[in-house]
Amino acid sequence: MYDFKWNGKYWCIDAAKEDDSLGRLVNDNHINPNCKVKRITVKGKPHLCLFAIRDISPGEEITYDYGSGDWPWRCKVIMIQFLKKTQVYHI
Repeated sequence: MYDFKWNGKYWCIDAAKEDDSLGRLVNDNHINPNCKVKRITVKGKPHLCLFAIRDISPGEEITYDYGSGDWPWRCKVIMIQFLKKTQVYHI
């Protein structure tokens, strides 16, 4: 899910639908993302575009920070690290 505000309204894009768009395959990485999403308006319509924020190696997964939120997969990572008795603090 990607939430954004445009023209005073809130919009949500659900990338779960199977289609030909490659952007829906970009995963979350809130610790060390290699891309950032920017909204670009073209001919009066919003387009969500990914831009690299650092060099990306061939074969490296393309990721961006999904933003704030209690995403279930983030909780699982913290729980796994907790079970290994590793203390992790995210600021």
